[in-house]
Amino acid sequence: MGKAVNKVRTPNLRFERKFVYANALPEDIINTEVFTNSFCFREIFHRRTVNNCYFDDQAMSFYHQNVAGDDKRDKYRLRWYGDDFTKIKKPVLEIKKKHGAVGDKLSFALNHLENELSTSSNLLNKTKSAIEQIQEAELANNMHALKPSLYNSYERRYFLSHCERFRITIDYNMKFYNPDSSPYSKGEITLSDVVLELKYDVSNDKVARKLSQALSARLSKHSKYVRGVDRIHFQQHN
Repeated sequence: MGKAVNKVRTPNLRFERKFVYANALPEDIINTEVFTNSFCFREIFHRRTVNNCYFDDQAMSFYHQNVAGDDKRDKYRLRWYGDDFTKIKKPVLEIKKKHGAVGDKLSFALNHLENELSTSSNLLNKTKSAIEQIQEAELANNMHALKPSLYNSYERRYFLSHCERFRITIDYNMKFYNPDSSPYSKGEITLSDVVLELKYDVSNDKVARKLSQALSARLSKHSKYVRGVDRIHFQQHN
């Protein structure tokens, strides 16, 4: 069973700079910010829907670490792709780690988890079982203190600069759900913002400043997880 595992550590620490365009249309941002940029971006992948289940402990520690801007913080999420949120296909458990402004990521393919989305407790149990199948004892131990804290989905498009050192993703049609609601879609929260995310290796930070300055939006500390938790659990409407 271990042969089915695909555990990958990203080769380099990287920056993920986020720029938020309120009440915008993705095509407008792509045409005015991405395609007109002097770094000559081109679309490199088809549009797809990104689906996530975030995990946190009872005290919502990961959420509070993010809000406080802790220098070192983690984020646990299960990610899969597809227009039907209820169809979990080729899911990957990702542990995103922040070290100041730069990030790293561990990814675990949970091939045994492919299933229909049901209750949050059922998803948690299936996730734990899938982790045991890939024999990741430390990860399994960490997951025992966690539970689903937020569902979300959004559409994403992908772009690469001509020099191939910079990537941009455009996220839109963002939706958030409370995993504990029955059905989960009850109380759906949507956002009309468009999020442009600029991603690049640490070694390219100096050049990236020129690219960032060409964007009309300001650099943001935007976090989909924080915004979703604020609205779903704490009824904040930022």
